[in-house]
Amino acid sequence: MNKLAFLIVGLLFFLGNFYIGRKFLFILEQVSSFKHPLILWVIIGCLALASILTFVLFDANVGGLVGKMGHYWLSWWFLSLVILGLTDLSLNITKKITTVQTKTDLVIWLSSIVLIVLLFCYGTWQAQQINTKNYQVTIDKHTSNQPQKINAVLISDVHLGYVNDLKKLEKIITKINQLHPDIVFIAGDLFDGNYKALQEPQRMVKQFERLVSTYGTYMCWGNHDAGETFEKMKTLVELSNITILEDEMTVVGEELLVVGRKDSRPIGSQDGNRKSIQDQFKKVGNALPKIILDHQPSNIDEYEHGNELILSGHTHHGQIFPFSFVTKAYFTVDYGYYRKNENSPQVIVSSGVGTWGPPMRIGTQSEIVQIEITIN
Repeated sequence: MNKLAFLIVGLLFFLGNFYIGRKFLFILEQVSSFKHPLILWVIIGCLALASILTFVLFDANVGGLVGKMGHYWLSWWFLSLVILGLTDLSLNITKKITTVQTKTDLVIWLSSIVLIVLLFCYGTWQAQQINTKNYQVTIDKHTSNQPQKINAVLISDVHLGYVNDLKKLEKIITKINQLHPDIVFIAGDLFDGNYKALQEPQRMVKQFERLVSTYGTYMCWGNHDAGETFEKMKTLVELSNITILEDEMTVVGEELLVVGRKDSRPIGSQDGNRKSIQDQFKKVGNALPKIILDHQPSNIDEYEHGNELILSGHTHHGQIFPFSFVTKAYFTVDYGYYRKNENSPQVIVSSGVGTWGPPMRIGTQSEIVQIEITIN
């Protein structure tokens, strides 16, 4: 992020906090004899500072408590800004149309506060619920061998950090093992952009070592798996018995080619630029079916054969309604299964198992994807 963009975002965040503080102070004074505005401003200031430290210090550890406070305040800030802003706007429009001061304004403001609390609690709870999404996919091959079935499990967008911590990772690994996978795929954004935000990295390695599958775990990088602490991220993954594929491929089970791509737009350095994979494809031919891990579904036009299955994440399915409309408009496929025609690659995009930014989900779900792959 360049300095100008940083200043603009910082100013908007400051103004948003000021606006929220003014509105909460107004409501408090209307319903009580609250006469200590400084207390409210100190609380908001501390929470806002926690958010700033959490998201600005990309290569430092601000502590688990401060990091969580920073993330959850961002959730509260976002909901408050949207709901109080819409309430303010509608009341002002109503007053201009009717030119009559309504006596129900306070009730409306209080209802807005209740709505913020309810959505905050629901969104926070929903983000921690991990669902299992199931797909059945058939991939054609150009050999006469017998059909083969593979039970694959896909996760993406774990965003390990202050919120998606060791406890969340343990829950994810346990659920994956309960699905008894033949192979596990991680389609990028394992980290939240800052390795030092991990409070117990060595214990995370132990959790990854709990993964049980026939053919192992394969991973590609996402756009947040980058930056000043990238090398430490890479070391943790290598210690975890996870195979990283950086514009590389490997044969699995003698009948399947697993391909992993570097991210096309990483946020920071990522050990070299993304390379074309097509030359490698020409060398190995098109006989073996390919499973391609490519974090961002905006890259699906790079692939062209019907025996390719592309697994992506990145979009979070918008994470918080109505941003799902934005991702749907921007990406050819922002969630679920997609295939342009029978000669085109098949695509599965996961909504992710973690969250980024506000640790909430409203109108979307955190998920582990189970794919029954039939190689015909």
